[in-house]
Amino acid sequence: MILGKLEGWSLSKHGVITEEGKRGAKSVGPNMTSCHPSYGRKDLLVDCCPPGFQFPLPFVDFQFPDPQSPLRIHRPAHAVDVDYIAKYDKALSIMKSLPHHDPRSFSRQANLHCLFCTGAYDQQNSNAPLSIHRTWLFFPWHRMMIYFHERILGSLIGDETFALPYWAWDIPQGMVIPDMYTNNSSSFYHTMRDVSHLPPQTADLNYVWDTKLIPEDQIDINLAFMYNQMVSGARKTELFRGCTYKAGKEGYCNGPGTIELAPHNALHTWIGSSLNPGREDMGKFYSAAKDRIFYAHHANIDRLWEVWREAHKQQLDIKDPDWLDSFFYFYDENLRLVRVKVGDVVDTIKLGYSYEQVHRPWLNMRPKPSYPPKLARQTLKTKEKNKLEMLSRTHVSSSELDTHGRALDASLTVKVRNHWRKKEKEEEKVIVVHGIEVKGDAYVKFDVYVNLIDQFKISPKFREFAGTFAHIPGGGAGKKKIDLKLGVSELLEDLEADQDESIWVTLLPTTPSCSNVTVGGVRMEYIK
Repeated sequence: MILGKLEGWSLSKHGVITEEGKRGAKSVGPNMTSCHPSYGRKDLLVDCCPPGFQFPLPFVDFQFPDPQSPLRIHRPAHAVDVDYIAKYDKALSIMKSLPHHDPRSFSRQANLHCLFCTGAYDQQNSNAPLSIHRTWLFFPWHRMMIYFHERILGSLIGDETFALPYWAWDIPQGMVIPDMYTNNSSSFYHTMRDVSHLPPQTADLNYVWDTKLIPEDQIDINLAFMYNQMVSGARKTELFRGCTYKAGKEGYCNGPGTIELAPHNALHTWIGSSLNPGREDMGKFYSAAKDRIFYAHHANIDRLWEVWREAHKQQLDIKDPDWLDSFFYFYDENLRLVRVKVGDVVDTIKLGYSYEQVHRPWLNMRPKPSYPPKLARQTLKTKEKNKLEMLSRTHVSSSELDTHGRALDASLTVKVRNHWRKKEKEEEKVIVVHGIEVKGDAYVKFDVYVNLIDQFKISPKFREFAGTFAHIPGGGAGKKKIDLKLGVSELLEDLEADQDESIWVTLLPTTPSCSNVTVGGVRMEYIK
């Protein structure tokens, strides 16, 4: 074990050149002595800093668990038995009884999400805020948090095989809040939830408002939505994992991946209480981990990362050393502060755990067009002609239809040049809704459709659905505008529009808060 000091992190001022310093890397890491109050909501300043953060502390570098140790198996929460629930309940009760100065205590564990996901830390050697969400650090950071949280729970009851359950909301059997979280006499019960969403209510993975659909219809929509977020819309690394984030202010990016947008953000909001201004606890980053279901929710997010990796045979894994060398600090079950790098957590088997396999019906839910594609294109051309004639009569330039700075207070349809050319084998066509600026503090959501004819046929069940922008304000992301990237190669093929000179893209606001959203523009790109 190598001991270090959490002081400046490069240590070069003491005459010691670190590995990061030698490589001149742009990897991201926190300055742990820079902790400061941050905004949980725009009207709420919170202080989640741990006791004594001002003083440098010794740390050890991460080591993999003994490969001879039993593999910890995560099971779906709806399928666990009473013995498992009793064991988890005991571990959680002990964790909640620990004093706040103990980093293994539940309050300190919950505060980790507040610290790293609201901008409470600056980056090493920089005053740039550290951001986890809406970047390529989203998956690995949450994996680290779940990993150490799980090992602490297991150690508190002396069970090295203990594994957290995952809330399998992507399969029909798991699309309600699992019973173990709704028993008001257990440690798992949490009052800060939307009571209208308790069982038997089916979860809405693309949540906007309560649709009152019957369970069968909601399940069908959820499965079609999962197909888009995991398969057709996630065929490239950036589309699934989020944008490339490097150290320093100049390295910051703001571009979430498919799963982070929804179901991740959507379900955080769906679970949170409608009685609270930010739908706390789950509805805001600073408070989300206070609800025990947070850990089952993120265990499923972690599982889906593995499902996606396996689907692509690990060929889309990130090789960039700046990602692999980015690092964070967590306390382990032995009260040691551990520096763990992203590269340490890529392989779950090396970490000593796996997921119980379940059937994934969403793999076969490729949607079909709501309109015959040829008829749709003819209708769109007619609408375009009529619109141009109207503009001519009213002396309005067609350039005024540009989205630049346009508030999204109503449905917006723009013609986007398809840049048709012979697509290289490994390229993906991508719709980019760029320069998204969100004001206010309410949950924001709009959906994106291609060649939409009938706005009464709007659903992920139809092929015209390209994706969604589901946004929880906050996250310490700074003021940089957001870029939404949606993979559409398969969609355009199914709409028979892949070789068209242009397509029509509709941004459909689904929350009243979209009146506080402006969009810079819409364009088509290729990603290799």
